[in-house]
Amino acid sequence: MSLSGGLIALVAFAYMALLFAIAFYGDRNRDQMSPRLRPWVYSLSLAVWCTSWTFFGAVGQAAEQLWSFLPIYLGPILLMLLAPHVFQKMIMISKQENITSIADFIAARYGKSQLLAIVVTLICLVGVLPYIALQLKGIVLGVNLLMGNRAEAVAGSGTQDTALIVSVVLALFTVLFGTRNLDVTEHHRGMVLAIAFESLVKLLAFMAVGAFVTFGLYDGFGDLFNQAHASAELASFWEVTVNWPAMVVQTGVAMMAIVCLPRQFHVTVVENIEPKDFRMARWVFPLYLVLAVVFVIPIALAGQMLLPAGISPDSFVISLPLAESHPALAMLAFIGGASAATGMVIVASVALSTMVSNDMLLPWLLRRKEAEQPFEAFRHWMLSVRRISIVTILLLAYVSYRLLDASASLATIGQIAFAALTQLAPAMVGALYWKQANRRGVFAGLTAGALIWGYTLILPLLGWPLEMFPGLQWLYTTNLPFGTSALTFGVTLSLLGNATLFFWVSILSQTRVAEHWQASRFIGQEIHPAASSRRLLAVQVEDLLQLAARFVGAERARTSFYRFARRHGQDFSPKQPADGQWIAHTERLLAGVLGASSTRAVVKAALEGRDMQVDDVVRIVGEASEVLQFNRALLQGAIENITQGISVVDQSLRLVAWNHRYLEMFEYPEELVYIGRPIADVIRYNAERGLCGPGNPDTHVAKRLYWMRQGRAHTSERMFPNGRVVELVGNPMPGGGFVMSFSDITAYREAERALKDANEGLEQRVSERTQELSELNQALTAAKSTAEAANQSKTRFLAAVSHDLMQPLNAARLFSAALSHQHDALPREAQDLVRHLDSSLRSAEDLISDLLDISRLENGRITPDRNPFPLATLFDTLSTEFTVLAAEQGVDFKVHGSRLRVDSDIRLLRRVLQNFLTNAFRYAKGRVVLGVRRQGSSLRLEVWDRGPGIARDKLRVIFEEFKRLDSHQTRAEKGLGLGLAIADGFCQVLDHPLSVRSWLGKGSVFSVTVPIAANVVKQPSHSIKVEPQQAALTGVQVLCIDNEDSILIGMRSLLSRWGCQVWTASNRAECEALLKEDVRPQMVLVDYHLDHGETGSELMAWLRTRLGEPVPGVVISADGRPELIAAVHATGLDFLAKPVKPAALRALMSRHVQLH
Repeated sequence: MSLSGGLIALVAFAYMALLFAIAFYGDRNRDQMSPRLRPWVYSLSLAVWCTSWTFFGAVGQAAEQLWSFLPIYLGPILLMLLAPHVFQKMIMISKQENITSIADFIAARYGKSQLLAIVVTLICLVGVLPYIALQLKGIVLGVNLLMGNRAEAVAGSGTQDTALIVSVVLALFTVLFGTRNLDVTEHHRGMVLAIAFESLVKLLAFMAVGAFVTFGLYDGFGDLFNQAHASAELASFWEVTVNWPAMVVQTGVAMMAIVCLPRQFHVTVVENIEPKDFRMARWVFPLYLVLAVVFVIPIALAGQMLLPAGISPDSFVISLPLAESHPALAMLAFIGGASAATGMVIVASVALSTMVSNDMLLPWLLRRKEAEQPFEAFRHWMLSVRRISIVTILLLAYVSYRLLDASASLATIGQIAFAALTQLAPAMVGALYWKQANRRGVFAGLTAGALIWGYTLILPLLGWPLEMFPGLQWLYTTNLPFGTSALTFGVTLSLLGNATLFFWVSILSQTRVAEHWQASRFIGQEIHPAASSRRLLAVQVEDLLQLAARFVGAERARTSFYRFARRHGQDFSPKQPADGQWIAHTERLLAGVLGASSTRAVVKAALEGRDMQVDDVVRIVGEASEVLQFNRALLQGAIENITQGISVVDQSLRLVAWNHRYLEMFEYPEELVYIGRPIADVIRYNAERGLCGPGNPDTHVAKRLYWMRQGRAHTSERMFPNGRVVELVGNPMPGGGFVMSFSDITAYREAERALKDANEGLEQRVSERTQELSELNQALTAAKSTAEAANQSKTRFLAAVSHDLMQPLNAARLFSAALSHQHDALPREAQDLVRHLDSSLRSAEDLISDLLDISRLENGRITPDRNPFPLATLFDTLSTEFTVLAAEQGVDFKVHGSRLRVDSDIRLLRRVLQNFLTNAFRYAKGRVVLGVRRQGSSLRLEVWDRGPGIARDKLRVIFEEFKRLDSHQTRAEKGLGLGLAIADGFCQVLDHPLSVRSWLGKGSVFSVTVPIAANVVKQPSHSIKVEPQQAALTGVQVLCIDNEDSILIGMRSLLSRWGCQVWTASNRAECEALLKEDVRPQMVLVDYHLDHGETGSELMAWLRTRLGEPVPGVVISADGRPELIAAVHATGLDFLAKPVKPAALRALMSRHVQLH
């Protein structure tokens, strides 16, 4: 079947329109491409390597010999994976030198030779034109197949000539998107984006045809290969063996071609935006080639089995879908082949036009002095030259297409073109890795290789009789050794001749100094040239600026020169002499427009009028550099160990030596100081930073240069902005030059200034200091008063709260004590209950006291009462208190005590252990142990539990106030989180180390370390026995005064059981009533805080006055403030804290009764 020409043209033009749109989009949004997308676009653009040869010709090769197509894929894969540093080095060098093409690259390496650049350009032109012709042939082949014309394309005329139409359209696209900028190092984002899109299209198209053949026409690869092996038509095909010599040679040629092809060099090196993008491309591009090669053999085998004889194997990719009546797939295959061809033509045309314009036409332009025109005129002229070059190249490619033998296959044309371009391989290898390679060797090798290539490979394609040329008939008609073909032999012979002459001529001929200089910029790590500041040429920076403005525009040139000056720490001064750095910068700037070799000619022309050649300049620079290096080493050894900063300036006022102290003192950047640096630049840098004092920097520079030129010794001091003072001493040297020393005298000047200030302004400073201290004292007094007022307010609040809380506890405690005195009359169970009630009331009293304890801890008002006591006393109390709680909660509580005595405050230590046990009972699941471990002269009291444990990062948090770890299900869901905080505070007051260990899921150990008490002789006991006390209190008349009825009832009950005669009153009126009844108490127990603001002290004073005698009195209160207790004692009264401990009350009452 066939398709109409109109439909083919419509699809082709629609596809080209799409490419135009993508390219326009890429150019318009050149700065908005995502950094993630950019490496993918770059990687896919490398697939411009895959032309119509790989799309159509690879199948044709596989149809002739099964594996003959493989080298074109294998070569790039091997080089990318095994030697990526080749490409990385090319990219790095090209960015450093602003390389624009492979001709520039080779010419720049070999002394920036203009002639060598022209020769390389001509070789590329001759090699690429057949390659472009191959692409035209592939497109014409596809059009003819779709239209049903199975014959080869014949020459036509007008619009009927497909190849001519394609050439015109591609020329239009290339002109629009390949010559938008004059500087070819400004990347063509739109063109590259279009090439990347074409790479995807051709890969998808080829894989679609391959999948259709393999899985549509056959049942997979296995079925296809089985039928191919069984086919009688392919019997002779399977008998053909692999031509290993041809395979090896062609693989090597492919490896060289991917480096030497102008289009490949352009997309890989010139269009590279970021060198790191190659890291991805190194893997993506080989993967692309692997995918492209998968279906080559299946299509070749299926074409031979399914298509009639006489059909060109190059057409199988399109012929198979057409034969199976799939026009859409055939059209897709045609678009894929067209993409493969057009991508190569576009990039190759851009690369060739750049080389032709920069290396062939531009020198002619310079000779005619056309470059003297203004920038816009020069830009228009150069862009026009490049556009005309593109059109001319494509027309020449069209002519080459007409001249090619109609019977030549696509693969043959591709291999011949590859062979031509690989003649550049020896020169490229020498440029990258062989420093002794020189221009003469390159010329010799290229000449020999090109002649052998043209004679053995091109002449047979022109259709002339082989007998006309000696040796060709033998080459193409004789069976060569190892089954080598004439094509393989010609390629091998041309490369061997090229490499041999290149090597021996480079060895035997003398390498020029300029080439050695360039070699050092290409080979090894010496890519960045060493800075040299010696004046090489008698030219000013302004001259170089005018030169650059002619080619890159005034604005861009001036911006570049300003940036270069700032980067080197200078002010841009057009009149200053241009040193080697400025000349090198100008060359790099122009290289992006003119190419490296033409740039050299331009700069040389700008410096005309001198007898000095570039080689002489290079030699002199090298010698001067050696002298400077020697002098620097000599001086450096003498001055490096001096404690002062030293700098030495020669007679031309350039820096020649310095020491490390000098650099440290002035904090110079690395790029500022080097041998040969004008000292004026250094002085200006210091002046701009304010190190030379106030004033215009130019004035400072002129003044110091004047001193140096006059050869006068001088001494001065500089005050740096950071306060440092540096003394500068300058002395002239015999024969010219200056040596300067810099001493840091900051400490000396500060001491001097301090002494002077002290002597001159002592009284003023004393007055100011006195005023400051006075103001500070006033502020401190006010702040202290505020803090004390707030603290007193908090203390009063806590006292009031504790009083209200303690009142009911005091009453309960009195009732409990009264019950305990009916011990014999109560059943045993009731006796136990009374004992437990009394213990619990004591615990409640202690816990309520925690709030006051926290307050006292914060204010530092807790003073421990440390005395020796038996540890067993404390452990027995805790055992009694917590055994009942353990029984209620089902906890196995064990106590392991000790008979030793410890030195501590039993009340505070009991609080600590009580808090440990409370926590353990709250979280424990099983056993809780209270035990003792001896550690030298101390005892470690430990509480072990089998709770959930505490995370390591929470071990300090638990000792903070109001912190509870509520992540566990505990028996006590409510609590203030004060227990461990109080325990920690008490341990700090007692100076007892507190520690905690915990294991998640296993339990915790809280411990406090207590010192063992020293052995002391027991003092006789002064305690009064119970029976005498009870007897002593019998009949004692006691008046109890309190505003709480419950406390009065409790006191009456307790005192009555001690045998006392008790009267109770709640205020002064009731006391007055009792006195009228002739009640004369022997002792008064009175609460401190009574109703209506009256205090117990005031009531006792009235009572004593009323009775006319100092009746003994005891003030009982929950307010335990030290100042309150002191006030009570001052009135001759005793004090007891609520809740009242019965034993303490009885002892106090007995003492007063005995005294009376």
